[in-house]
Amino acid sequence: MSNKKLTTEEKIEKSKEYEDEMTRLQNKMKTMRTAKKKLDAEIADELEKAEMVTNQTVGKKFRNKMTVDLPLDKYGEIIDFMFMHDDCVEFIDEVIAKYRQEQEAAKAKNQEEQSVEENGEAAESIPADDSESA
Repeated sequence: MSNKKLTTEEKIEKSKEYEDEMTRLQNKMKTMRTAKKKLDAEIADELEKAEMVTNQTVGKKFRNKMTVDLPLDKYGEIIDFMFMHDDCVEFIDEVIAKYRQEQEAAKAKNQEEQSVEENGEAAESIPADDSESA
């Protein structure tokens, strides 16, 4: 806007423009909220399906270790009993700790590789700048 004062008609027009823009933005927000809810529902569904597949795989692996087919409640008793033994609980904690260390090491390696790539790209651009100025 310039320093000149607006006429009443210009102010009314400007107010209408603001109102139209606010309405447009509100409609856009409603559309985005709906799209986000739908996307979040799809994500939750996909995560639930992935967890079911994981649970099925774990269950199959556990059942394959057994020589006799048992009802679900009997498998539950066995699993509960396993978690009551300190040796078993300690072993599980060790497996979890080792897994977390592996994840952290992989994450650190990935970050290091990205840093090296970024530094390499930056280093490549520096000589090009020097050769242009020579």
